[in-house]
Amino acid sequence: MKRQWTCEEANAWYKELGWLRGCNFIGSDCVNRLDMWQRYNCEQKLATAERELALCQRIGFNTVRLWANFDVYYAEPESYMEIFDRYIELCGKYGQKVMVVLAHEEDLPRGEVFVPKAMGEQAYALGEHQGRIPMSEEEKAKKPYHYMEYPELHDLYIEMVQRTVRKYANDERIICWNIMNEPGITIGKRSIPILDELFAVTRAEDPIQPLTADIWRGVSRGDIATAEEKHALELSDVISFHSYQAYEKLVAEIRFHQKTGRPLFLTEWLHRINHNDIAQVYPLLYITGVANYCWGFVLGKTQTHEPWPSMWEQWDAGKGDHYDFTKWQHDLFRPNLRPYDPHEIVLIEKFNKLADEDRA
Repeated sequence: MKRQWTCEEANAWYKELGWLRGCNFIGSDCVNRLDMWQRYNCEQKLATAERELALCQRIGFNTVRLWANFDVYYAEPESYMEIFDRYIELCGKYGQKVMVVLAHEEDLPRGEVFVPKAMGEQAYALGEHQGRIPMSEEEKAKKPYHYMEYPELHDLYIEMVQRTVRKYANDERIICWNIMNEPGITIGKRSIPILDELFAVTRAEDPIQPLTADIWRGVSRGDIATAEEKHALELSDVISFHSYQAYEKLVAEIRFHQKTGRPLFLTEWLHRINHNDIAQVYPLLYITGVANYCWGFVLGKTQTHEPWPSMWEQWDAGKGDHYDFTKWQHDLFRPNLRPYDPHEIVLIEKFNKLADEDRA
């Protein structure tokens, strides 16, 4: 639509779909999203993705969240669009509807002069969450910028978004346009005009899918924390939020967002170390009908089973006693495609089957 959906329209749309459940997807042999979308070794990456998307289908998942990447579009726009389409085809082949993230503040460039990221073999650090090589003090001192804040990149970023949305605006394999992941996490209120422009550009393509941007700081104190997240909520057709909190806090967050009267999408969850686990959370999401995407699927080069660095910092400061460091943080399967914990997969399959029976 070229306007914001009403609550009634959004709920009628979601009722037709049934319970959506899946993961944030990146193939286990990809170091990062440059690795996923670039031309270099793309056939190998796509073959891995096909095996793992087939596994998504096998356990009863029906949706994945894929993140667009401007760095690759900047370097290789035509092959990027071709590879993007091949991922959408694979998702469709294995019954996975796709939520597309169009913008984010993760790994933004730093400094007033834009320096393109290098394509080709991607370096990564063993034992680091997402394989990220820690920044030097010099890099940390530089101000981060969203790509759209560089005048010479602005129009090209908009071109990427327009081409992507225009191509799939009437494609039922795409379930939702996730306009921005975690607005404000890196650039604060500077994300607000970017949100406005990207929502407007996407709506102008008249897509059949709803639009959303994520609430991510949590609402356990009874309100949304920042102006940019409140703005994201005001613009969204469906409500997407993140929660890596334990059961009781997650219940409070769901209850808070239900007051909007719009369908809820929990677009990031699963943090076993912080007691956000399958056994408690997955049945809750089934009962409440909250669409959801756990973080990670098959353990690979991103190493998202490792804790966030901030958690080690808390531990070193004597504030991490509540964490269970014996567990994986994210991911459901080992590199050999065996489950991390078979009991988790049995439970996931059980509730996925119930959801399918509900629609029969």
